[in-house]
Amino acid sequence: MKSWIIKIALLLCIVVFIPATASAGDKIKFGVPPWPGVTVKSNVVVQLLSAMGYESEMLEVGPPIIYKSMTQNDMDVFLAGWTPQQNPMLDPLVEKGQAVKVRTNLSDALIGMCVSKQAWDGGVRSVDDLNKHAAKFDKTIYDIEPGSGMHTAVEGMIKNNIGQLKEWEHVGTTTPVMLAEAQSRIKSNKWVVFGCWKPHWMTVQMDIRFLEGVPGTEDLISSCDVYTVTRAGFAKEYPQIQKMLENFTVSAQTQSEWINDHGYKNQEAADVASNWIANNLTVVKKWLANVKTADGNDAFEAVKAKYSK
Repeated sequence: MKSWIIKIALLLCIVVFIPATASAGDKIKFGVPPWPGVTVKSNVVVQLLSAMGYESEMLEVGPPIIYKSMTQNDMDVFLAGWTPQQNPMLDPLVEKGQAVKVRTNLSDALIGMCVSKQAWDGGVRSVDDLNKHAAKFDKTIYDIEPGSGMHTAVEGMIKNNIGQLKEWEHVGTTTPVMLAEAQSRIKSNKWVVFGCWKPHWMTVQMDIRFLEGVPGTEDLISSCDVYTVTRAGFAKEYPQIQKMLENFTVSAQTQSEWINDHGYKNQEAADVASNWIANNLTVVKKWLANVKTADGNDAFEAVKAKYSK
């Protein structure tokens, strides 16, 4: 009797201590901050993985929690590693080998100041041109809320008289209110300058131009790279998904259109993603070059079979 108990105990120990291995049945966990562009982008990738035979789940949490979870193997993929803004959180993990910057999935993101096309056509191309036409702008810069990085950067520019802006008024408010004011001025044929960024629906809905920076505007006007980030060990466990992520890139224009459909027109993110996939299979084919499904078949053929109209 004792020998049987010992054998059962040994079997239980073997079951408990067998190392867990990834399989198509394991859910791939995506960290998704509540940002429209990232929400749709994550939906696009998740739907492609579904067609390839993988289960995924999207967890709506912010970057600090996402990165912390990656160190504990509780998060797999993050498609919004904005740099340089997130470098203080991301770089230490990369240096310790706890996270991997797979590749830049969006390389033409931009933060800065925008003017209406009318002002651009009138000769306002850089921050130095603003004060030359101060009256047409009512000497006012519209911006997002005080305390934000963008607002603080503009305050610094005004304080340091960059572009001769020392006497200008700086109006900080919420993003919707700022954009509503900018749209109103544009419709009224008034010149306007305001804080802006892409990707965003403003680049789709509004005829605007990004101003060139001058010395002293570096804290505001900056280009950004957005990385796909995975936890350590993910590539070894999911080599085919890793291969797709290494191919995955989008343009700021594409992501702005996603934001426009989901964030501005209030379409469901999953619907925006599925419609985009169906209408852009040539792009998807590049992402899935030489990629296999969970059961070893051609990944693009699986996606095409599901989304071809």
